[in-house]
Amino acid sequence: MNESEYQALIEASWRRSLTDDEQARLDAWLRTHPEAHNEWESESALNRLLDQLPDVPVASNFTARVLRAVERESAVVARNESVFDRVKQWFSRPAPRVAWALLIAGLLGFGYHQHQTNVRGEMAKGLSVLANVAALSDPAVLQDFEAIRRLAQSAPGDDEELYALLQK
Repeated sequence: MNESEYQALIEASWRRSLTDDEQARLDAWLRTHPEAHNEWESESALNRLLDQLPDVPVASNFTARVLRAVERESAVVARNESVFDRVKQWFSRPAPRVAWALLIAGLLGFGYHQHQTNVRGEMAKGLSVLANVAALSDPAVLQDFEAIRRLAQSAPGDDEELYALLQK
């Protein structure tokens, strides 16, 4: 006999008295498994006490009351379903997932297009400002370029001499 047969015998003892064959198998099991002896004693004592209790008459509408209670409980569970559960249930279907993915991809594409349009507009503004500057298109402006470049390369001591000469 194994553990599951032992459990089956315990459950059978809840409903009825064990047959002689079942009792013999149980006794053999308890001899080989002394640790289960206390459990069996508790179960049999509880069964004896429950057998001594008087039967209680059941109300005539007992089944209807039980079914109403079950319906109320299931209605409460249905009402307590959270928004997250509803959204999760909705997204468990493939069509809404595909629709959201397409919507997000469309919004990202639209945003990128708007960004490119703004960058091109700024670049066009900058180029139009450069094109409108008439002074840069005149070659005479570039004649003094070499002198201006040399001023940037002059030694720092030259500025002090020039400043001293200007103060006199």
